Amino acid sequence: METDLTSIDSGQDSRGGRGGPDLQRSAEQALLLLQEHIYKAWRNRKVLSLISFDVKGAYNGVFKDRLLQRLEAKGIPKGLVKWIDAFCSNRSATIVVNGYTSGRRDLPQAGLPQGSPLSPVLFLFFNADLVQCKIDAKGGSIAFIDDYSAWVTGLTAEANRVGIQAVIDRALEWERRSGATFEEDKTVIIHFTRHHERTDESPYTIKGQAIIPKKSGKILGLVMDSELRYEEHVKEAATRGLRAAMCLRRLKMLTPRTARQLFVATVAPTMDYASNVWSHRRGVRETKWLNEAQKMGVQAITGAFKTVSMAVAEAEAGILPIGERHAQAGTRLYVNMQALPKTHPLATLRVRETRRYLSPLTKLALAHEGVIARMETIEPYALPPWHRHMVVKYDSDKEAAADVDTGDNVTETSSMRQVLIATSASARNGLVGMGGVVRNTASGGVNDDVIAKYSVTLGLRDEQNAYMAELEAIAMVLRCMPDGLRHREVIIATRNRSALQAIAKPRQQSGQGTIREIYKHVERLEKGGNTIEMRWVSSTDESFTLRAKAKAEARKATDSGCRVTNPPKQRMMLPEGVGGYSKRLDKALPGKHTRTLYDALKRRESAILVQLRTGMARVNRYLHRIGAAETDTCDCGQEEETVEHFLFRCPRWDEQREHMRNVDREMIGNLSFFLGGKTAEDGHRWSPNLGAVRAVIKFAISTGRLDATQT
Repeated sequence: METDLTSIDSGQDSRGGRGGPDLQRSAEQALLLLQEHIYKAWRNRKVLSLISFDVKGAYNGVFKDRLLQRLEAKGIPKGLVKWIDAFCSNRSATIVVNGYTSGRRDLPQAGLPQGSPLSPVLFLFFNADLVQCKIDAKGGSIAFIDDYSAWVTGLTAEANRVGIQAVIDRALEWERRSGATFEEDKTVIIHFTRHHERTDESPYTIKGQAIIPKKSGKILGLVMDSELRYEEHVKEAATRGLRAAMCLRRLKMLTPRTARQLFVATVAPTMDYASNVWSHRRGVRETKWLNEAQKMGVQAITGAFKTVSMAVAEAEAGILPIGERHAQAGTRLYVNMQALPKTHPLATLRVRETRRYLSPLTKLALAHEGVIARMETIEPYALPPWHRHMVVKYDSDKEAAADVDTGDNVTETSSMRQVLIATSASARNGLVGMGGVVRNTASGGVNDDVIAKYSVTLGLRDEQNAYMAELEAIAMVLRCMPDGLRHREVIIATRNRSALQAIAKPRQQSGQGTIREIYKHVERLEKGGNTIEMRWVSSTDESFTLRAKAKAEARKATDSGCRVTNPPKQRMMLPEGVGGYSKRLDKALPGKHTRTLYDALKRRESAILVQLRTGMARVNRYLHRIGAAETDTCDCGQEEETVEHFLFRCPRWDEQREHMRNVDREMIGNLSFFLGGKTAEDGHRWSPNLGAVRAVIKFAISTGRLDATQT
């Protein structure tokens, strides 16, 4: 198998990479190929020894006559060779300094024009004799424009000495014939092994200079160490990212939209370059290093305080966490690998699960095997073994199990009022949907009107099933139950026995994320004195009319022409124990609506809004907590100065508060409404009221309370 990896390119996008003339080959792919062969050598109990050269001057050092000879040797038509000769001949240059333009000077040895899209292609032909070699278990090579790396494998580094010396001799011979020059100070030799007894520090002589093997070196922009721990590279990436984020933060007049675009285009690629190669080594410590730059970038976008938690700050700024960015990069890489031609080295690699030295590329391929879209992660258990499980009422006798009619369960002497809910799922027309209806049985009658109903298309039939739809239907109705619900007996009835069994005894099975969400909302509602009961209803019981209505709603979601709605399990959520204030304020965090809130704002307006939405604002409650104020009591003397008190109750700002009253006087006191947050009562078609958000910002600016000069 022959390959020429000089034509590598990253796609030139915000995810990072290096440019090149071939969109199907990137520097990251070359590094993955090298890393895969290192792991393969380790599995065979061998050492991979690598030597990397750097061509001085690259394009400027190309000798035109040698290039033309190699083009002819490769069978390029003479007419095209003649045109390239003219392209590289009779070139001149001028220099402009402070408005002064120098005279034009001829360039007798100009090489290839810098910036021309043709130059990378011509350079491929120029160094093809050096780069092209067979990649197998014994050795191989990769290259990118002026960087050339070759390797050999053997039982020890000492055994690889002859092979490395042969690579050196071949490279020096190419240098002599081509007129190019290698930079000795950039030549790196690394013996990749995790067994110290197999390495060797004996120097190699290159043009009279001793080159001692190193523990680490930069290969195609990635700092690779001999044990592939990547600690040095992560430190360097974090430092570069922090430097870029600090430069971004100095641009004070940027809008949040522009700052986010600059973050995605400059800061993130600086940190994430070749993340598929090293991200598997990103532990808690390494993530902390990278998050310093991430936090600085978030502050540049919204103006949030340093004390705002990382998860909340990222959600407000509308940027992905580092782990999520790397996971998406891995998925993109896997998708791109499926479209590689058979001549590509990565396309011919055999992915095989082994116990020893499982490579990152193998882990990636195994994780995405057989599917392109993200799969659900199934843990050993959905809930901790000691967690209290729900009791589900169902009986082997269908007649007994179907006894949920309101006449038997609700009387005038009932101590609690009941809410009866029926859920259902539908799978037809290639779609899977869910639906449900809610009936308030407080009056004790059996013919009460339905007070709420819902219908959602979950996904395609080959991606979803009725079991998941039933779980999602139950989770949705619990999710929509308001926090203010008190002392109610909520009965959820469904005919899907497997879904109820999964809720009653969660195991290592699909739907764990939805089951965990069900338990979370049940516990939330139980804090208000409510009881939640789940009942199985037979599909043959015609007396339970609410089930038929629920089924009708579910079938609406699978009618022809229905659009798929992303299932809630795929939505990102804030970590447990983080951002309690933000979770109460905005149930939709993290979400795309934060971009809608911030993108139209100026920098000062953004800084005010993020203070109010995170709760870390220049009000006495927060200032007292960080030691910047003597007391948390408001200057009005009535109570502690919180965000709610500042916005709605402080008598000092009654006149300025008129902006908010003009928007909606009845919503005064609703923090979520005025700060663009979603409540549990809001439906799936909810969107923030930008007019209310604007009114709050205008109010805060008019008071001057949240400005940096205020205390």
